[in-house]
Amino acid sequence: MVQRLSKAEFKERYQYSESTYQRRMKEFKKSRFSEGYNAVTAKEITIDVDLYEQFRTWRSKNRFRVRTVC
Repeated sequence: MVQRLSKAEFKERYQYSESTYQRRMKEFKKSRFSEGYNAVTAKEITIDVDLYEQFRTWRSKNRFRVRTVC
């Protein structure tokens, strides 16, 4: 079963401020895990907790990865 949280529930669970939430979601939506973010309307947002946890694990493992410009 997929666990989805609203924006308010998500921010409370992870104890994110609004600015931290915005930074994380910007990166989350650009990642390969972006299907975990669902915006039905601007006021109705749900986030798949399982995919977000996978994203956090991936982000942690790749935080020192250097991107080179060709």
